[in-house]
Amino acid sequence: MSTTATRISPAFDDVDAVLALIRSAGPMWPLSNYAGNDAEMAALGSRPATFVPPWFRQDFGALGEPLVDGAEIILKNSQFIDAARSVYGADCIVRPLNAYVNIMGPTPFPFIPHLDVPAFRGFTRADHPIWLLKLMTNSGLFEHWRIKIATAVSWFYEGQGGDFHYWPDGADGPEMVESPPFRNVSIVADNEATFHGVAPVGPPNSPMTQDINSHSRLVRGDGGWDAIDADGATIVHFDDDDVRITVSWKADIFLSPEEAHLADSGEDTINAAQVIEIFQADLESRGIAMDLPEDPIHNEQWVALIAATYPEHPPRMS
Repeated sequence: MSTTATRISPAFDDVDAVLALIRSAGPMWPLSNYAGNDAEMAALGSRPATFVPPWFRQDFGALGEPLVDGAEIILKNSQFIDAARSVYGADCIVRPLNAYVNIMGPTPFPFIPHLDVPAFRGFTRADHPIWLLKLMTNSGLFEHWRIKIATAVSWFYEGQGGDFHYWPDGADGPEMVESPPFRNVSIVADNEATFHGVAPVGPPNSPMTQDINSHSRLVRGDGGWDAIDADGATIVHFDDDDVRITVSWKADIFLSPEEAHLADSGEDTINAAQVIEIFQADLESRGIAMDLPEDPIHNEQWVALIAATYPEHPPRMS
């Protein structure tokens, strides 16, 4: 799968205003909490507390609307909109959709190369499991329904490590690296099709607290950030210089008014029955025999079969 990417600088007209916005927001929750759909997120209160890395996130905008006062400075950023057109074409329709911020504390291991969660017309993570959406992308069978999404990522970090690695020409293409100091630069690409990852954050052998779990949260502290537990007690303090801030912006892209109409009208969507039928037909064409179970998406054998048939092949980070 081949994509393109563009690098822009400056990413924002007023960097200080963006930083002030981020520092006034919160609380931020562990990034791992966002691995599920809305129903899974709602169940977090009953989920056992498990160790997670010191990676936190907060949504600043969703469905085109700000969730944090002042988040328009990210959500409606004209530089990102113009950059998306440079990736997808000058005449494409760009609809800013989501904005969120990730904050990473010192971590001795990478955020391995990965693809963002895709969306398809009528079939998204709001109602369907992420693993299934990922396999739909891996298979290449559902590109007709895949929603094109432009992602702009920009960073604030001047310390060691934390390099951004990405592969704009596919996993077999050249590896590109954006390295700190980060201040006002952004990479804009189709991150649902462009592998990307983050190198370990901080000096080599930086210590990492083991006490952060899925119920922890990150709040603004004295000259930095405090990771706190469910009772509000401070687990660890991060100085501003020690954390790597990522601002992510996403927009739906339509190459033509006709394509936008399909999305707006709800025409030509795909449903679970069609997804299963397409997978099953492709398995049969490959000579892979398995009778279709009654509830394939919840059948361990069927899930294991399609996972083995359509694996993801991420590149190695140098």
